[in-house]
Amino acid sequence: MFGASGPIEEFEMRQRPRLGKSLNRIAMTLAVLVMLTSSFDICLVIQAGGNYRFCQLLVPFLLALALLHCRVGGRIPTLGTGALTIWLMILTFFIPVPEFWPKSFGYCLWLALSVALMFSFVQLFAENGRSLDALVRWYAYSFAFIALFGIVQFSLPLFGYDSPFVTEWWIRGQLPRANGFSYEPSYFATYLLIGFVFVRSLRHARSNLLPARLLSVICWSTAVAIVLSSSRMGILFLFVDVLSYQIVPWVRLCKDLLRMRLVPRTMRAVIPSMVSIGIFGGILMIAAEAMRSNPTLVLMFLNGTGVSDTAAHSVVQRQNAFMDTLTVFARQPFIGQSLGGVSSAIAMLHGATVHSFEDSKPFEGMSVFAEVLAASGIVGIIPFLWFLVVTVRRPLKLANFAGAHYAVLLRALVRSLLFAWAILQFNQNILRPYVWVHLAILAAVYAATPDPSRRPRYSNCPAIDGPKDHIAYLLLV
Repeated sequence: MFGASGPIEEFEMRQRPRLGKSLNRIAMTLAVLVMLTSSFDICLVIQAGGNYRFCQLLVPFLLALALLHCRVGGRIPTLGTGALTIWLMILTFFIPVPEFWPKSFGYCLWLALSVALMFSFVQLFAENGRSLDALVRWYAYSFAFIALFGIVQFSLPLFGYDSPFVTEWWIRGQLPRANGFSYEPSYFATYLLIGFVFVRSLRHARSNLLPARLLSVICWSTAVAIVLSSSRMGILFLFVDVLSYQIVPWVRLCKDLLRMRLVPRTMRAVIPSMVSIGIFGGILMIAAEAMRSNPTLVLMFLNGTGVSDTAAHSVVQRQNAFMDTLTVFARQPFIGQSLGGVSSAIAMLHGATVHSFEDSKPFEGMSVFAEVLAASGIVGIIPFLWFLVVTVRRPLKLANFAGAHYAVLLRALVRSLLFAWAILQFNQNILRPYVWVHLAILAAVYAATPDPSRRPRYSNCPAIDGPKDHIAYLLLV
């Protein structure tokens, strides 16, 4: 349809990495290492005042390559970074407020690295479809690698071998709680939940990014690892994701019945849902039988929740930390404490003074949104809320106009992001590196997704001047 010197050839040339093959490979290698180590809290961590994780130390190198990339061919707009930068400036302004300000400075530095990570992923991978697909594949693989490590970590003591990096046990030396490379099992489950929801969304939408069997393997490995972590919130959200898919076929069937009609396709869609609900019911029956035959083991798992007359220390600690975080905000609603200063302010509520990072650990806040509110104040939280809206609304809106490949990726990334924000309301610290890695992947896919309703969002795409050029562009992307 088009000549050799037409828009197709020009577009293909501009799709090639501007940094050259060697630098592009370096960028991809660094990005893969960041994704693989984003959950590392107790391994590859440098303590220099605060803790600096290996994945964070790689970000400046990615940023340098991204800036070089921009200098060669222009900058690509990055999703949400405008609001994020304003929020960072406000938090930086509040650094001197807490008594122990070095922690606030360190947290602002962490946030700056997170912004740099999002910017770098977009600049380095959004222009080249093959590189972006490879990046997202490695992102899916990274969850499988860490999940398999957690499964091995749980299994070794059962066979009499020492298990590395275990931080918590149900039975000391015999029955561990899988935590991977994270501080504790709940952090490990939070990380894996993102991967489980993301990969399962791809599998449900029949994405061609990875073979269906491989997607199933990743789903099952992350699910098993979450269960072996015995994180109650992680397991709960895992079941919420699984059951949410089973509701849709029944809603469609009810609509058809109300219209006095039966659609064969809808009836067939209910069958897998019935199987899943049956499996879930079977699990509940097995759990009930286990409670009846071995109540000691079950009560040990429920310990800390207050269920069945067990101790409620876990629930009480979370409630108290959440109320303390809101109290810090209520006392100074307009003057934020900066992110690292919330723990200092909570310590003051209990008559303690924070002089070091170690001193602050018993006084961390609870619920990341409450923590952000106390850190930013009423005015400062506005750009953060805008960032939340932008990173959800814009990708979902674009997915309505995008091709199937990008639409599936955008919806899967947003769905898993929402699950991440939900489970983080029951824990602390919004600066978890894996959350920002996920946001960086989302921003890169968003920047790469063609929008037929307007001109391309970045400068290296060919100009679309006529209907033939427009058709060529859509065929290529």
